[in-house]
Amino acid sequence: MRNFLYLMTGLLLFSGGLYSQSYGLQFSSHEAIPEKRTSLNLTPGEPLCLKENTQISFDLKFVPGLNAYFGYVIRVITTDNQNIDLVSIDKAGNFNFVIGESFSYAFKIDSSSLFGKWNHCEIRFDKKHQEVIFFLNNRLVTKGKLNFTNTTCCKVFFGTNSQERYKTIDVPPMQLKDVNITDNQKRQYSFQLSETSGNRALDIVEKKVAEIKNPVWIAPRHLNWSQVKTIETTATPSVAFDKKNEILYIISVDTLYRYSFRKNQLSGSKLLESRQVLPAGNQSIYDDNFNRLHNYFIDEKTVSTYDVVENAWKLNFSAKPKLTEFWQANKFISSFDSTLYIIGGYGQLKYKNLVQRFSFRDNTWEVLQTKGDFFMPRYLSALGVNATADTAYIIGGYGSKTGHQTVNPTYNFELMAYSVAGRSFKHIYTFKQPEKEFCFANSLIINSEENQFYGLTFPNDRFNSHLQLIRGSLSTPEYEFLGDSIPYSFHDIESFADLYYCPSSKKLVAVTLVSAINKPTTVKIFTIDFPPNRLNVTQAVNASNKSMFSLLAILFSSILLVLFIFALRNRRKQTLKPDGDMQFPVVPTQTASQSLATEDTSSSHGLYENRTTSCSIFLFGNFEVIDKEGNDITRQFTPLLKEIFLLILINTFKDGKGISSDKLYETIWVDKPIKDARNNFSVNIVKLTDGRLIYVDLKNDGQIMEIDPEFIEIAGQKVAKLNNPAIDYSLLPIYENPKIASSIIGNLMEVSRVHSLKVISSQFLGR
Repeated sequence: MRNFLYLMTGLLLFSGGLYSQSYGLQFSSHEAIPEKRTSLNLTPGEPLCLKENTQISFDLKFVPGLNAYFGYVIRVITTDNQNIDLVSIDKAGNFNFVIGESFSYAFKIDSSSLFGKWNHCEIRFDKKHQEVIFFLNNRLVTKGKLNFTNTTCCKVFFGTNSQERYKTIDVPPMQLKDVNITDNQKRQYSFQLSETSGNRALDIVEKKVAEIKNPVWIAPRHLNWSQVKTIETTATPSVAFDKKNEILYIISVDTLYRYSFRKNQLSGSKLLESRQVLPAGNQSIYDDNFNRLHNYFIDEKTVSTYDVVENAWKLNFSAKPKLTEFWQANKFISSFDSTLYIIGGYGQLKYKNLVQRFSFRDNTWEVLQTKGDFFMPRYLSALGVNATADTAYIIGGYGSKTGHQTVNPTYNFELMAYSVAGRSFKHIYTFKQPEKEFCFANSLIINSEENQFYGLTFPNDRFNSHLQLIRGSLSTPEYEFLGDSIPYSFHDIESFADLYYCPSSKKLVAVTLVSAINKPTTVKIFTIDFPPNRLNVTQAVNASNKSMFSLLAILFSSILLVLFIFALRNRRKQTLKPDGDMQFPVVPTQTASQSLATEDTSSSHGLYENRTTSCSIFLFGNFEVIDKEGNDITRQFTPLLKEIFLLILINTFKDGKGISSDKLYETIWVDKPIKDARNNFSVNIVKLTDGRLIYVDLKNDGQIMEIDPEFIEIAGQKVAKLNNPAIDYSLLPIYENPKIASSIIGNLMEVSRVHSLKVISSQFLGR
């Protein structure tokens, strides 16, 4: 048991937990005409009959920034014409819980909870005491009398409804997920509302269908960037962001544009006095401490501030500015000393690592002498600051150790921290060299509470490039890509991209600026809801292959379970001690300083030089898999494969039965249609060392049966014909699709090689 606890701890360390995807249903409210408002009907067919202790629960939060918040969250209407309602009253979070016309209880949900997190609501029907009880976040709010019998049933609506006598068009701007109906604590129906499209929601327990009018699905908004605005302007504009008011400023020669993300509205004000020139390489920044907008050109050591009253800039740049030497430099304003910092940049065939500082107090510039670790000259890096703005994090970039473009320029994948007080750089870690190298957009979003950062990456070796959202750790060299990509025309100094965060609207904002000689500059604005969802492998497959790939994913998961179970049994036979304890390889504990010191100078294999077996899985520290020849095959384990492995392992040790295909499907591929899941589940064939063919049925407690099929052809299709009354299938087509299955087959062959097992290469048996 002790070794098992060690093992589980290691799993959690390398996996980082199962990443929680954002999903749910958003309701169109008073901002839309009545015909376009949202309704969720859980009982479009037969009504829900109330039993001894029926419970309806759901998770709820409100959408901020709107005007009207009155409306029905849920309305339960019984067959004997009794109504139970949860009604939102106003923006302040006041609610009424109503039973018929004789009882009403008022309560309030704190705005920070109502708009900032999910609130768990539960309505309980207590037949014995003839009561309806309402709980909020597992705390009793109120109860009231309700007369119901064994024959009392009900209709359940969220939002608007057209039920006779109870029709309503009032719905608050809310979000809903995980609607569950239980009886005596046994889940009867479960509507996760994890769909991505369509007008129906599917219950994952009994496959009951709920109907929805005018749905706004949440999952795609956390996965897909939405282009909200495109602007064309002359010269070379720059951008700045006011995060308190969630306004993006676009600074052009004669106009100041403002895009409000709270109002989804663009406005522009013509300057009373047009700028003489806006030099290429100018940048802008918004000072949140003093609510001021600044535009600066480093090469002239000029910082101009926008005068709101005069609708003009206080300073102009020279009529014939020099070519900048600080393209794509990073910048931030520190509240620690109320000064502007500019770090790095590129120009005149040289990469820079200068730290330049401008004091707003006395209007002076200086180049700071820095201490600490070496900061490689670079550009195309990203910078973000912590909450107190006394520490700046800089990651990535392109440059050279000498600063000269002609002397071995290269990509940089290190994370550095710059201390304002100490005027020093500190190396935190370096990413492993990625298969495809990339650079960064100008800014990082720092989440100190979660010890994470968000940024935008892009390949800089092509014009038709793309921006890809990345999330990484502030302490360990781990990262993952999120959301879909944004098209980005990259032409070095003629392109610019940046990333911002709207704390109130809970959105990430991406901005691209692309200019060309004698052509207007195109500014594009994109948004994605926060937190962003991870882009699964299955979501990257084109529509024609979706069902096939979904089936293959289920089959692969099931085969992996078989391989693991048999390998575990073989390993137990080999390593079982008299006291029955299993031994697992454990990586020796290292201090942070030791790990950092050895990161670049030694191979990770050096940690395991004394191991007695080469076929191993190491779970402490960095996850590592070594095959029987001593080859490191860790890279074969994708993030998705690690997630599958963790689920299978946990459930295998939990009760020895593993995990059902339905559970695996709803956990990992929760956003995929599951109407065919029951038919296309858990048909798996592996070939073991003794040549047997094994049929594994994970839906029925992982039953394993030896089969001896007859292989035939029907209309040119290879088919395995089964004559086994214990198996529901008599004919199993053999699909050969190497293009779709190549990566899966590669993983399977490596796993099977580790455990001296054989699998049927490029052949999958399934219905």
